[in-house]
Amino acid sequence: MEPVHQAISRIPAWQGFEELQREMNPHIRRCQTENDYFRVRNFLREVFLRNDRLEHSWHVARLDYWRWHFIATCQSTPPFEQVTVAWETEEGQIAAVAHPYGGGEIRLHIHPAFRSAELEDAAFAYVDENFTEAAESGRRFIIAPVFADDALRQEVLTRRGYTQHPGWNHHYWCDLDAPLPEAPTPPGYRIRSMGDESEHAARSFCSWRSFHSDEPASNYDGDYSWFRNLQSAPLYRRDLDIVAAAPDGEIAAFCTIYYDDYTRSAVTVLVGTAAEHWQRGLGKAVMLEGMRRLKHLGCTRLFSTANEEPADALYHSVMTHMKVTDTWAKVWPKLS
Repeated sequence: MEPVHQAISRIPAWQGFEELQREMNPHIRRCQTENDYFRVRNFLREVFLRNDRLEHSWHVARLDYWRWHFIATCQSTPPFEQVTVAWETEEGQIAAVAHPYGGGEIRLHIHPAFRSAELEDAAFAYVDENFTEAAESGRRFIIAPVFADDALRQEVLTRRGYTQHPGWNHHYWCDLDAPLPEAPTPPGYRIRSMGDESEHAARSFCSWRSFHSDEPASNYDGDYSWFRNLQSAPLYRRDLDIVAAAPDGEIAAFCTIYYDDYTRSAVTVLVGTAAEHWQRGLGKAVMLEGMRRLKHLGCTRLFSTANEEPADALYHSVMTHMKVTDTWAKVWPKLS
């Protein structure tokens, strides 16, 4: 049986469909229910497949991570149902979805059958009106990540007064059809799945030491409730939450992966190594173990995103492809 992403691209019913859809003039609607959330999840899956499984719009794993980590734990934005809007056809098919991401960033996901300068402009008109945030100076601003080769969105944003700031995130991916490289586990460490709730505290502290290496341990607040939120996401599974246990049993590194078996693709939502265990190859070891497990489950493509040098170096060592998003920003004059 051929992969679903190949089969859907050959369905004759799609022939001539895109031109028809553009004439349907999608209208905007707030997403306010749990059913809306899962409709958006399925919309992202369809868009992902139609875009040849490239992230021109979010992978569904990123939507789950946004809701169950950035919203539930970091409170980067109000809840999904308060900030998410969709453009729909008269028949109720979703054409586009927009929402804030936090820190002034927004995300716009558009079905390729509906994509046009007109819909992009209408969506960003809504974004400019509803999603701005205030800087310390009091000036309102919006940030939009745009792939460096996305000429259509760049043209729309230029007309709307946005300016380009080259370089931001590096989006890595690799296909899992080739043999994976070896990454020997350092002596004394053990690579395994995340344990039960009794390990939440140790897992949380490892994460804190991975991303707050310049702070004293006394700054850690000991709250590991965020990890329960992370595990609540629909795509979370413990066998794809890989950890490296140190000789004393403490968790030294981790690679948390959300796998979507519908699209046979996955995203590493969190990868890190506690500062005390750096430079031992643990990050690469937990990632490659995750990739081996994904292959066994039938996954054929994995994504990772980096915006700092350590992550860049790690993903560059195990991934085969990379695209860059530039920062496009719009700043409004300060109100007197």
